[in-house]
Amino acid sequence: MSADQSSQIKPIREKPFTWDTKNEYEEVTLRMQTYMHYHYRNIFDERDYDLYDPRYTRIKSSDWEAFRDPKRYWYTTYTRDRKNLAIEVENGFKNAQELGIIENLPSQWADALRDIYTPLRHIEYGENVQMQHVIRYALGTPIEQCATFQAYDKTGRAQWITLWAMNMQEHHGNFLDHSKEILLNEPAYQPLRSYAEELLVTNDWAEVILAENLTLDLLLGNLMYKHLTKEAGKFNDYHLSVLNLTINKQMKWQSDWAFALFKHFANDKPTSRWDYLKSLGYEEWPGDYRWGRTLTDPRETPEENLSNLEIIQEWVEKWYPKAYKAILALAPLFEKHNLGIDLEQTLKQIEEEDIIPLYKKAGIPFHCAASPV
Repeated sequence: MSADQSSQIKPIREKPFTWDTKNEYEEVTLRMQTYMHYHYRNIFDERDYDLYDPRYTRIKSSDWEAFRDPKRYWYTTYTRDRKNLAIEVENGFKNAQELGIIENLPSQWADALRDIYTPLRHIEYGENVQMQHVIRYALGTPIEQCATFQAYDKTGRAQWITLWAMNMQEHHGNFLDHSKEILLNEPAYQPLRSYAEELLVTNDWAEVILAENLTLDLLLGNLMYKHLTKEAGKFNDYHLSVLNLTINKQMKWQSDWAFALFKHFANDKPTSRWDYLKSLGYEEWPGDYRWGRTLTDPRETPEENLSNLEIIQEWVEKWYPKAYKAILALAPLFEKHNLGIDLEQTLKQIEEEDIIPLYKKAGIPFHCAASPV
């Protein structure tokens, strides 16, 4: 790079590219990622992209730091909130044991939960693994931070369900080994397992967020952590109810930040994946010159010809019907155990009451799984 070129590039952390931060959340969150002039090269990606490269997603943005978490979580506020949730679960489990609730649960209900609910610990952990992929490749610290906290939440849910299962198997037979057997070999669970595995090999980090938060978790989360809680009440199952009520608080934030993110993307109108870097003064930047060569030339990469909203709609139409069918495939297990849940009707109710309003509020087109495009 010539002296003239380097003199035209404005340092990222100097004015006019700093924000007038309005609160503690913004002060500690914004611009933690380095977009240029890294201390080291990424040598593990065969595409030869940089660490935070716009080509890791089809989504474009005029400002990757413009998104804001509706809860404005940063490390201290997040950990403080999650500590309180953990105390709720621990106290609930302790109270259920002291009151003899677990040992007095009907065997029919315990058997149903062993087949239907316990395998969720594997699904949650699998989603956590792919959310770590998002953490690695996501652009914009506010986005990456939300993904990090969600990965923590999913690990926590997998652990809570495991602790719940350990309490259950003290009185109702093996739960932990059985959950793995169900996940691997029960026909009704294979479509859901397949969905989770397809998610694990999805490269576009923004698509992963959508396939988890705007599709699978809305359906599966509302079914298992909300509607199943109502069924638990019929058996006075305080043990499961307190866990699900706490998980629902996590799930509410999870959908809130994801829909806020995709609403932000849908309303953003960049013309190129490189708009943000150009706005920082790097329009003629040929590569990180310190390494003696130019990375894959971004100007040789074809631009995405769809708008953000069109890409989002394409992903919803790809993933939502798959998620719907995967969860509907669990119907034989619900029927086997005579649970008072008509799975098809319940999923339609979840669509109408819990999903369609969120899509409408975000301005994202949505078509019911019963009548897909």
